[in-house]
Amino acid sequence: LATRVRSLAARCGGATSPAIAAASFAPPFTAREREVAVLVARGLSNRQIAKAVSLSVRTVESHIYRASIKAGVSGRAALARLMRGAEEPN
Repeated sequence: LATRVRSLAARCGGATSPAIAAASFAPPFTAREREVAVLVARGLSNRQIAKAVSLSVRTVESHIYRASIKAGVSGRAALARLMRGAEEPN
């Protein structure tokens, strides 16, 4: 997605917007951090995420914390907004 967004922005003379910036941002998440972050963006609670991916609630909290640090955001809500902005449109 990030590559596609940069390509389309370049075709538009380097156009930028908050949505383009969010979509072109690709934090270096592990596969599990990304999986948990996507579920956060979908509105699942830590307990629901833990059940869905067979982890403890504490491990889910740790993944959310590390993903937030890597993404440069503060907290669950900001991580959810970032991940929703990075999802491809249907």
